[in-house]
Amino acid sequence: MSGLTVGYLSIDDLVLELRFNNGTDEEKEHATKLLPILSKRHWLLVTLLLMNAFCMEALPLFLHKIVPEFMAVLISVVLVLLFGEIIPQAICTGPDQVKIASKVAPLTKFLMWITYPITYPIAKLLDAILGEHHKSR
Repeated sequence: MSGLTVGYLSIDDLVLELRFNNGTDEEKEHATKLLPILSKRHWLLVTLLLMNAFCMEALPLFLHKIVPEFMAVLISVVLVLLFGEIIPQAICTGPDQVKIASKVAPLTKFLMWITYPITYPIAKLLDAILGEHHKSR
């Protein structure tokens, strides 16, 4: 989830809008999927951070039932670091960033709606305190 968070939030709205207006059919399709999600940046951020925290906390609890505690912590740290942080961030911020983000857009929307009772109020609070994300031109 961390790689996805970095990947989504580092997509430039202007570049996406340019692809939507002037890009190939594939680029327009990707932009069509991403623009609605990226228009709600705080909600997206809170959703992805909540799911990331959930996964990172659940893994050692699950592993603890299979292996001793110290091994559960060790395995969890290695797995989260490699497969939850380093590899996803390298992939999600690479040249196929928009393509990857659009492929996982349905899952992201699902997560946003399934966590709505928790994440949406927090996102609205962030909007009120920090202001909504505005596009820079």
